[in-house]
Order: sequence, then C-alpha cells, then structure tokens
Amino acid sequence: MNKFWKLCLLAPACLALTSCETPEDRQLGSAQQCIDTAKTSAEADICYSSVAGLESEKAYLIRCSASYIAQGFTGARFASAFQRLKDNPSSGQDPMATVMAYLIFSKTSTLHSADNTLSNCTKSGVRAMIRLATMSKLATFIASSGLGGIPANADPTDPAFDPTQISQAISNLANSGSPADQASVGAIAIQANAAYCNEGSSFESNEICTNLRDAIAGGGDATAIGAALLAQLQQVN
Repeated sequence: MNKFWKLCLLAPACLALTSCETPEDRQLGSAQQCIDTAKTSAEADICYSSVAGLESEKAYLIRCSASYIAQGFTGARFASAFQRLKDNPSSGQDPMATVMAYLIFSKTSTLHSADNTLSNCTKSGVRAMIRLATMSKLATFIASSGLGGIPANADPTDPAFDPTQISQAISNLANSGSPADQASVGAIAIQANAAYCNEGSSFESNEICTNLRDAIAGGGDATAIGAALLAQLQQVN
C-alpha cells in the first residue's frame, strides 16, 4: 500500500477526484496520481507544485498531504502516535505528550513547515487532517522552543529516537519559557480544542481533550492557557 493510503485512511473522503471533465479536474487527477506514488520529499514537492494556482479544498488537501509525505510520515508513525493515547502512567509521561513526540516536524522546510501545513490542512476542510496538523504545530513549537531547536533524533525512524525527550521541552517552557512562548502554546491549544473536542468527537473523553479542556477552563488569556496546558502535560496521573 502506498504512502498516501494511510492519510486517506484517516480521512476517508479525501481526494475523491473522479471527474476529468475540466482542466482543473485533470490537474487534480494528475496531482492525486502523484500523491499516490510519492515517497520522498522531492516527489512530494512535485505533487505540491502540481496544484499551483488551484484554490479548491481538494487542492489544499493535496498540499496538506504532500507536506506530511515530505516530513517522512508513514502509516506506522501515525498508528504509533495515537496508540500512545492508551499509555498508562508507567510510561513516564502524559500520553498526549508522547503522541506529540511522534508528530514533530523534524525536517527544516519553509514549504512543508508546521505552520504552512496547518494553513493548507485547514483550508482542505478535512477534520482528520486539521487535527493532525494542529497537533503537529503544537508538538513542533514545543520541541523547537523548549529545546532550542528540533533535535536530530526527533524523527521516529532514527534509531536514537526517544519520545520522552519532549518532556524536557515541556518542562523548559513551563519553567523558563517567555510569556510570548506560553501565549503561542495557548493559542495553538485553543485551535486544537476546536479541532479535537467538539461534541461527539471520538477524542472527546481521552487525554487530549481532558488536557485541553482543563487548560482552557481555567480562564485567562492565551498566556494563562498555555501555562496551564504545559502544567497539565507534566502530570502523570
């Protein structure tokens, strides 16, 4: 099964590009074929550029998906990330923190940055991808700001990968981070809450929404919410 598969397993409705009646349809169809076979960052770049000039939700979904491929995400990586929500306290850190460790954007890229990916995924309108991109942005910001840059072994394919290293980043931001850093965490937390914790969501009762709701329920501005979330992420219940 190819790489894009698996993004589609998370968003079953994605890329329903079946008509070739217009030039845009043909362009989108070609982009879908590109995504279906892309395996490398260079190939993902080609897919991304193949929808240049298009502003439809399907075009933004291709851009969103291309960025995940360029960042080295696979089905196994997604599965490992969300399997961590079942971790118990013996894992040594909050399950949401472990999920984030698997969703860090570890490759430096302006085109495929966490910010640009969230923008494209949001414009795609596909909730599953919006959720992924929001959590990737939160994870990438915390790792980068709390550790002074993304560590070399942030990619789960690296044999030295250690998902608990994000705990140090969380602690650093909680104890020594600037108000601006905490405000950034709070702003992303508000976005994540909207993406994950709507009524009827499958995430509504798990650790992600527990942490987000508790942080936001405390009230205050984005700085207070960010500080509260960082405190939540340091607890192992």
